[in-house]
Amino acid sequence: MFPNLDNPDDAFTMIVAETLPVGVAGLVLAAALSAVMSTASGALIACSAVTSTDLWPQVRRLWRRGAAPVPGESEGAGNHGEVAANRVFTLVLGLGTIGTAVLIDDVVAALTVAYNILVGGLLVAILGGLVWPRGTRAGALASMVSGTAIVIATMVAKGMEANEPIYYGLLGSLVVYVAVSLATKPTDPAVLAAWRRRVRGEEAPEAAAEARVD
Repeated sequence: MFPNLDNPDDAFTMIVAETLPVGVAGLVLAAALSAVMSTASGALIACSAVTSTDLWPQVRRLWRRGAAPVPGESEGAGNHGEVAANRVFTLVLGLGTIGTAVLIDDVVAALTVAYNILVGGLLVAILGGLVWPRGTRAGALASMVSGTAIVIATMVAKGMEANEPIYYGLLGSLVVYVAVSLATKPTDPAVLAAWRRRVRGEEAPEAAAEARVD
């Protein structure tokens, strides 16, 4: 119907605008926009939660290593600080997302970049944690960092839509994961046992004992 679109990303809105009645077209576009906004907000909240909960405390711990504890710091103040940090990271990551969308105005290219980094950086560490007991925390972290760096470097060299970045990222992260895991101390057997119980969906022994007592 519209073979000569200047921008293929406009195909959806063009079809809706040209083929549907005015009221129905408005509903369809509103539904599409709500889906986009809900997905974007969920991803943004997840990123800010991971950053404020998992990454930021580690950074603060490194900064405070060897320093005296802050006097008067209470649990309530810590909770308040966590909420404030979550809000700040949501704002910062949101601005970063907007900047990325401005720089990459092609939907396919943006998805390619996102999934190259996601798969090339995380897949090996996730699968390794599920299937290889000898894998370690240090190996997983090194795998994620190296895989992401390789993907980004290859995209810079080969182009954002090239196929090579994800393959090089997976290979590099796999090699680093195995090498660093074998070079570091194995995971505590108690931690591995607790992890296997969680994977199987079993309760911890303490929780099961409490349930029997109740």
